[in-house]
Amino acid sequence: MASSSVPVHPARYLSVFLLLLVGVYLLVFLTGDKRAAPKLGIDLQGGTRVTLTARTPDGSAPSREALAQAQQIISARVNGLGVSGSEVVVDGDNLIITAPGNDGNEARNLGQTARLYIRPVLNSMPAQSGEPKPAPRQPGQPAPGQPAPGQPAPAPGQPAPGQPVPAPA
Repeated sequence: MASSSVPVHPARYLSVFLLLLVGVYLLVFLTGDKRAAPKLGIDLQGGTRVTLTARTPDGSAPSREALAQAQQIISARVNGLGVSGSEVVVDGDNLIITAPGNDGNEARNLGQTARLYIRPVLNSMPAQSGEPKPAPRQPGQPAPGQPAPGQPAPAPGQPAPGQPVPAPA
């Protein structure tokens, strides 16, 4: 018996491969940042490197826990700025901040301490309540706006006992 074989068309396979390749390229290009050039990281683009030296008030070396806490705080500040590709590293008693790009001012500002000014209070007045507080109810008395036990409920549109009567319009 003769086997039935279909002739192989290499041009057809090549055209399907090229069509898939163009489709993947368009998908990458159209879903990215619309630039054909890749976004460079700090290793290729360069950037700013800031070294912060840790000091304690008494002049002794800071503890590892204090340096780790400072590293976490500065990392949170870097991430809050939306800087991608940055790193904060502890090196001995130093914190090294590396941020991509040429804007060194942002990296320098990350290590600045915030200032909090505390001022004395010269005059203080007790707070005044805007609404009067209701008097406590005696046991057995109905809640305001509710009929007493054994009395009929008011007709629709009529005020409940103990409620103010609306002014005629």
